[in-house]
Amino acid sequence: MKVAYLAPESAIAGGQRVIFQQAEGLAKTGETVSVVSPSPRPDWFRLEAAGWEESEFDRSRVLAEADVRVATFWTTVAPAVAGARVPVYHLCQGYEADLSFYAALSDEIRAAYRAPTRKLAVAPHVAERLVEEGYGPVVLVGQTFDAREFPPARDRRFDAATPTILLVGTYEADVKGIRETLEALSALRSTGARFRLRRISTTAPAAEEIALGLADSHDRNLKPADMAAAYRSADLLIGPCHPEEGFGLPVLEALSTGLPVLLSDTPGHRDIAREAAEYFACGDAASLASALARLLPDASRRRELSGHGPLEASRFRTANVVDRLVEEFSAALSRSATVS
Repeated sequence: MKVAYLAPESAIAGGQRVIFQQAEGLAKTGETVSVVSPSPRPDWFRLEAAGWEESEFDRSRVLAEADVRVATFWTTVAPAVAGARVPVYHLCQGYEADLSFYAALSDEIRAAYRAPTRKLAVAPHVAERLVEEGYGPVVLVGQTFDAREFPPARDRRFDAATPTILLVGTYEADVKGIRETLEALSALRSTGARFRLRRISTTAPAAEEIALGLADSHDRNLKPADMAAAYRSADLLIGPCHPEEGFGLPVLEALSTGLPVLLSDTPGHRDIAREAAEYFACGDAASLASALARLLPDASRRRELSGHGPLEASRFRTANVVDRLVEEFSAALSRSATVS
């Protein structure tokens, strides 16, 4: 079976990583898998079993010869469907039409989702949203993850006089919940609470964020190994994403390292962390500030959360996703052969 993934780019990002992990995991089963992209091969993710073709989609040899095509973002659906006589899938890590960031492109996004593709959802709430919009059939394949990349911290301590809070995500994207989190942290600091804030994102800090003066450091485009080190050296992760977020990878990674997490109460976060997290009302800075005021000084509770995290993270395995993909792709090819 020859499978082609259409990747819009190769820059470091959680969504890109999911694409590459799927392709690599599938290729390691012995299938012929390639990623096609107009961008060069990524230097931050090692593709060993899967191939890479740097090409415009309409000129791709790999795409022309594929038995299965997988669009990985709404912008790649049209080239995946164009001229296809093979099964075409759409890997869905969220529903972009729900995001304010893409409001101006909503009609184009909806048109892409209406294309004749079978949807692959990474999380239950994503699958439910797509079905609700009438974009079936939808197959829940789950999220790829390799816990070996994010091992638990050895001898993690919970008695830091000035705990380090980790906040991951771009300030400009409302769905990440960074604005209300900074508001809550500002309120907490005004009460005399002591903490260090480490910000990590794929973009430079916005002028508005710099003006707040809350972050003690701001890192950009950290590779997985560096992210793992960041989780191990922090005392708490705040995950403030809104329900429209497809899957909170930083939350899963933090849980795997045993970093205690404080999360917005969304279906996605509940699916990932279950009882291994404390929760606050999504989008509510006051609720977050109150939860932080309780959790930061509570070393016993943070230790308890830390112990539960790796077990919850272990539920997510790339091998499980690959098994579902092989089953789905094989069934689709069998149906195609029967029709022919």
